Amino acid sequence: NSYDDDGRGFARLLEAIDAIDGIERIRYESAHPKYLTSDLIRAHLELPTLCEHLHLPVQSGSNAVLERMGRGHDRDQFLSWIEALRTAKPGVGVSSDLFVGFPGETEEDFEDTLDLLDRVRFDAAFSFKYSPRPGTPAADLADDVPVEVKIDRLRRLQELQTKITAEAL
Repeated sequence: NSYDDDGRGFARLLEAIDAIDGIERIRYESAHPKYLTSDLIRAHLELPTLCEHLHLPVQSGSNAVLERMGRGHDRDQFLSWIEALRTAKPGVGVSSDLFVGFPGETEEDFEDTLDLLDRVRFDAAFSFKYSPRPGTPAADLADDVPVEVKIDRLRRLQELQTKITAEAL
């Protein structure tokens, strides 16, 4: 969703696709939250073929962790984007990706992630224990969160998401 063609952004691309005869459904995956522009939010409101679901990988609810990840946004920005999307399109589905145990993640950082999960109330969340990936900037960071802590945090995060999902049914 960071697409830009000489000033015509991703929302314009979606509008052009929507205008093609025979297109019944448009879906895009793993949008970066920082590119959730007002034009893209408007497209979710106005384009009949655009799925009423958006996958926005937040990764963490901790500002400190988001900064170390180089995500380019903080939790308040993410929350404001979700609020704007849900205000424009009530009932839109939102899912996300969340990691636990990113290098340097403290219990307080993890609690911030649980708080964000509770506030946003994702329809679904794909959650993972952090592990280094060769060639990424994070691969050079010390993987200093013990595996047992990662397992416990992942369990707690998934239990909360399961509760949120059950409450929505």
